[in-house]
Amino acid sequence: MDTQDEVLQRRLSRRDALKLAALVGGAGLVAGPASAAEAALSAFVTESGALQVLDWAGYGNDGGQPMFAQYVKQYPNNKPQFTMMTNEADALAKFHAGFKPDIFRPYVGWTKYFGASGLVQPWDPKLITNFRYLNPFMVKAGQYKGKQYGIPADWGFDKILYRSDKVNAKAKSWGLLFDDRYKGKIAWFDDLGMLVTTGLYLGVKNPWNQTDAELARTQKFLKSKKHLVRLIWSSETNLWEAFGSGELWIAYAWPNDWVQMKKKGLKVVYMSPQEKPIAWVGMLMLLKDSPRPKLAHAYVDAWVSAKSGKWLEDNYGYGHSNTRARPSSADLARVLQIANPKAVGLPNAYLDRDIPRRALYARMWEEVKAA
Repeated sequence: MDTQDEVLQRRLSRRDALKLAALVGGAGLVAGPASAAEAALSAFVTESGALQVLDWAGYGNDGGQPMFAQYVKQYPNNKPQFTMMTNEADALAKFHAGFKPDIFRPYVGWTKYFGASGLVQPWDPKLITNFRYLNPFMVKAGQYKGKQYGIPADWGFDKILYRSDKVNAKAKSWGLLFDDRYKGKIAWFDDLGMLVTTGLYLGVKNPWNQTDAELARTQKFLKSKKHLVRLIWSSETNLWEAFGSGELWIAYAWPNDWVQMKKKGLKVVYMSPQEKPIAWVGMLMLLKDSPRPKLAHAYVDAWVSAKSGKWLEDNYGYGHSNTRARPSSADLARVLQIANPKAVGLPNAYLDRDIPRRALYARMWEEVKAA
């Protein structure tokens, strides 16, 4: 893989190179370490304005600053400006309404959709110094037609969180979300993915691409069990409040939810269902016609550094794509199977994937909620 020094030399004219050489001490541009190249690129970048980032709550200036601290240090005059997204459908609606960020972070099941949409453009991995350290399995999952549309970032699982002092799980199964014994103590996740996990439980061959008959059966089952549910959560804060207060004993959950409930001193289990959990990987994407592509690459490089990755693992309880990042907690490392390079794939879990009839799934999930 080319070094960033080599990339710079290919992309800059001789006159520009001489200017940059003077900035970094002459020989540093040609033979110095990557830090010299980074300093040169920082000095040369002429892109202006704040980098526009569309991301989930908790990853901007509302707590996620350590994830992009390296970028802010490098480009203090182009600090990121954040807009929050609640899910990928919300991001898509914002795009259609005319919002044009530079970067956003959908999850792996949307890679094909956005890659084919014309809304995003591929990254140049040679401009991301940390790219070489990223999990190869996740890197491949971010590709569409051989191009790197997604840079893998955070990752984790959809599993079941339950109170071991309140719940007697008859089996390690998604069926615990539908257990009649715990009416009023169960939480589902507000996402069409509930049709996928329910499909897994019901034995559907391909839950991401169910036939009309299979979808009808899955939806009917969910409607029949909805009376057991106290909360259909979209905000983790709401889930933490309800679970932490004792209102909930069972929840469709992510790794950070397990971490937060352990911090509250609750006796909780983060269960891997026998039908297998669903794994996901956050994919940083570059919007087409972004006026700040170099800044965007620098921001992503900061996000996927080992330092940022360790902070994410230690504070949010999610895995990170940089294979050099390791959490301080042995329990978290065990739950995430951090040493397994294919933890998000079979035989451990099903990596989330494209849903060909996503609009139909979305409509049917809304009908479940309205039932």
